Amino acid sequence: MIKILALFSGCISFLALPHIVYAESSNQYDWSGGYIGGSLGALHGKSSYDASTRDSFPGSYFTTPDAAQISDEANKSSSQSRLSAGIFGGYGEQYDNLYIGVEAGINSLSVDDSSTSGDAYISQPTARFTNKISIKADWQATLRARLGWTNNRWLTYVNGGIAAAKIRVAGAYADNFLGAAYGYNSEQETKLGWTLGVGSEYALSDNWTIRGEYSYTDYGDVDTKSVVRNSSFPNLSNNLKSSVELKTHIVSLGISYSF
Repeated sequence: MIKILALFSGCISFLALPHIVYAESSNQYDWSGGYIGGSLGALHGKSSYDASTRDSFPGSYFTTPDAAQISDEANKSSSQSRLSAGIFGGYGEQYDNLYIGVEAGINSLSVDDSSTSGDAYISQPTARFTNKISIKADWQATLRARLGWTNNRWLTYVNGGIAAAKIRVAGAYADNFLGAAYGYNSEQETKLGWTLGVGSEYALSDNWTIRGEYSYTDYGDVDTKSVVRNSSFPNLSNNLKSSVELKTHIVSLGISYSF
C-alpha cells in the first residue's frame, strides 16, 4: 500500500514538473462538458481466502475437529501486482470553482491467484488433506460520481460509486485417507462492489487534459461450494464452501479529449 501511495505521489509530481511548460489562455478555463480518454497504470490486487464446512453430523465424512482445522488452515491472504490499462468517459459541469460530474470506465485486472493449505488431520494423523482455492478476474467496470475543485487549468477531485467484475472462484479438496476423498467446484459471476478514488487533472489545451489518479475497489466475498466424498465411504459426504474476498488498488496516468 505504501508503494501504491508513493507511486501516486510521483504521478502528481510528474504532472507538476516545472520544466514542462504549456501555453495557457488568458481566460479562465471551463471544465464543463463531455470527455473521453485512456489510462495506463499499476494494479495491486489483494485476495483473502477462507473455507467452511461442518463435521460429526449423521452422514458426515469429516469428524471433529476437521471443520475447524480446515477453516483455520485455509485462512490466508495473498497479493499480486499487474499493469492495468483502461478507457473512460464522462460529463461534468463547473459552478464557479466547484465541479460536479459522472464518469464510466473499464480497466484490465489480470488477477490470477491461488492459495493452497493442508496438514495431517488432527482426527487422523496418518492422513493428510490439501485444499486449493483460486480466483481469476480479467476486468472491472465502474460508474462513479466526481466532485472536484478547480483552479483555472487544475482540477482536484474525489470520486465514488459502483464497480462490477466477472470473477471466477474454484475450490479443490483432496486427502489420502484410505480410498482418498475429493471435491471440486467452480463458480463465475459478475460481482458488484464499491469504489472510491482521488485524483488531479491538468488542462494542456482547450481540448486535451492529463490526470493522475488512485482508486480503491472492494468486491466482498465470492463463493463456490463443492461436495467432498471418499470412495471408501460412498454414503458419507460434506459440503465445503470456498470463499475469496477481492480488493483492488489502481494508480494510473491518463489522457483525455474534451468536447
